[in-house]
Amino acid sequence: MKVYQTVFLLAVIISLSACSHMKPPPGLSEDQFAIPVEEPYEGPASPGSLWSPGAKFTDMYSDARAHRVGDIVVVQIVESSSANKEAKTEADRTSSMDNSIADVLGLPLDRSSVLGYGITPSVSASSASEFEGEGKTSRKGTISGTVSARVERILPSGNMVIRGKKQTRVNSENQYIIISGIIRPEDISVNNTIQSTYIADMQLDYYGSGIIGDQQNKGFIARAIDKVWPF
Repeated sequence: MKVYQTVFLLAVIISLSACSHMKPPPGLSEDQFAIPVEEPYEGPASPGSLWSPGAKFTDMYSDARAHRVGDIVVVQIVESSSANKEAKTEADRTSSMDNSIADVLGLPLDRSSVLGYGITPSVSASSASEFEGEGKTSRKGTISGTVSARVERILPSGNMVIRGKKQTRVNSENQYIIISGIIRPEDISVNNTIQSTYIADMQLDYYGSGIIGDQQNKGFIARAIDKVWPF
């Protein structure tokens, strides 16, 4: 009997330890942060020329702004959003009805003169209803930072698809910033920077993992109870 109890306790401990492992956010694996290996550029030979086609300084009149695949542009994240919504409804309704029957087939219903008492059938009803509802919601968020992004693709329209990621680690606490989107070359400033407000189809992930991130989440038992708790 003791052997079965020991095996059961070990199984419970192993199950709890497996559940306590915090999984990283979906779609954000460590492989995404691996720096891809770039093949060395080998331009075609151009005898008798000072500059090779495709070299960085081939165009003497170009500036340092990103305009080719592989170029780097600095993204200044300046995101601020706020929303307020308020709704209020009031409804009031009152109705009444009063009907009486004086005679039937020409015969009066009041027989007080004959029988000593009278009957006058009547119907009376009244109703009242009242409704009042009010709702309010508010949301506000601000994100700021700087991250370098790389031009991954140039679209037929001339717009560029960029993607950048940044990872910092302080005292066993990791902080990740991942940004991607589409930019226009003319929106890049002379110092090769662009604000996040000029990025179309922008996707921004800003999160952390570590001791502080773990403390911001409920324990696995509390989360399991919340899933099945009906109240």
